[in-house]
Amino acid sequence: MVANYRIRGLIMESIPNEAGRSTTCSALFSDVASYCSELQIPINSDIFYRALSRLHQEQCLVYFNENNIKPTQYGLDKYNQ
Repeated sequence: MVANYRIRGLIMESIPNEAGRSTTCSALFSDVASYCSELQIPINSDIFYRALSRLHQEQCLVYFNENNIKPTQYGLDKYNQ
């Protein structure tokens, strides 16, 4: 569970730091995988998509499609404390 929370934090750290700005799923995965490699945290697409889905459920980001993922102000505030 701690690793899952850490992955969600890395996703929120990698997403554009302004509500409404978008990124792509592939760019986000690449950034998160790079962080995970540096921190020696295991990551694969299943772990990433579970964390991304959880962030969407928590309304921290909005996943419109693979080419349009946007943070919410709530998510930015929650993970940038």
